[in-house]
Amino acid sequence: MPPDSARTGAGFERVRSSVTCVVTRFQVRSVWQLVSLYRHYRRVRRDARRCAGLLHAAFLVESPRTFYSLTLWTDDGAVLEFGTAVDSHVAVAGRGLSATYRRDLRRPEVWSTQWRLAGTSGNLNWEGVDLRPLVAPQ
Repeated sequence: MPPDSARTGAGFERVRSSVTCVVTRFQVRSVWQLVSLYRHYRRVRRDARRCAGLLHAAFLVESPRTFYSLTLWTDDGAVLEFGTAVDSHVAVAGRGLSATYRRDLRRPEVWSTQWRLAGTSGNLNWEGVDLRPLVAPQ
């Protein structure tokens, strides 16, 4: 689809928005490390609620050793505030890197991405998450 098209490649309406999504994938060495990191994730999520720009946080499980952290933020500034104001995130991030370290590859099995909201479906129904005030038709 041309970049100036009113629709995205998925057929969604293009929107103007500062909403950003951060996804981090972790592959740990054992299911017990996944359980442990989930407990730490809950603490970080609780602490992150004091960041005004956090819209939603989710812990998504792919397999017994692989999970994703997904967060939605009002804008890049909110992500920056989280990274500097939530001390528990720094502590847990170190544990996450340790739990994902692969000796055979000599590196952690973790990666992160950040995406800007570019399009929405017609039904923005998500209990507890209201994106409508944060998007405008393009």
